[in-house]
Amino acid sequence: MTVTDARTDRTAPLPRAVARRYRHRYAVLDVETTGLKPEQGDRVLQIAISLVNARGVVERSWSTYVDPLRDPGVVHVHGITADRLAGAPTFAQIAPTVAKLLAGRVFVAHNARFDWTFIASEMRAAGVALPVRERLCTWKLARRLDLPVENLKLSTLAAHWGIEQIRAHDAVDDTRVLVEVLREELCAAQRGQVELPVVRVAPRGFLGRLLSRFRRAG
Repeated sequence: MTVTDARTDRTAPLPRAVARRYRHRYAVLDVETTGLKPEQGDRVLQIAISLVNARGVVERSWSTYVDPLRDPGVVHVHGITADRLAGAPTFAQIAPTVAKLLAGRVFVAHNARFDWTFIASEMRAAGVALPVRERLCTWKLARRLDLPVENLKLSTLAAHWGIEQIRAHDAVDDTRVLVEVLREELCAAQRGQVELPVVRVAPRGFLGRLLSRFRRAG
């Protein structure tokens, strides 16, 4: 079985002051891909999404391997072989589920532009609208916090806060780690009265194209 879906509440809520200052619901995610450039045919191989409320509690976690309809690419990086992908759904098959999970939430990833670009490309190819209006990059937030670390890699931030990283370049474990990093960052940001680097993103899909045409016409 390649798809996992669980509703969990294993994390203690963050202080109420955090939720009062940052009134967001988050979709924290990570993808593993065949390469770095979706515009050159690279595809998503694995995706994991955790839904997190304003107090940092994980409400639901979902993940799956994805059949890229091509070779798995840089196996030496992600370790995902063709055999492991056997029987996995295509992205087109999971796109409606991904849309429902992301709807109305802030899209959160580490180096978020990378994950966003791949998700947007896959959703566009599947013909499913991407219902996301805001994006938050935990790398950019870490930079804004001016942490005493040598770099802002996910592994470095995890070590800084004592978060165990079990399997790097595994979407499920990276998302678990990223949720904990986000929780630490939110607390640090609240203590320092730091604004989150949440950015607006253009609507994707049919309605987004109509809106773009309307703006150009105006």
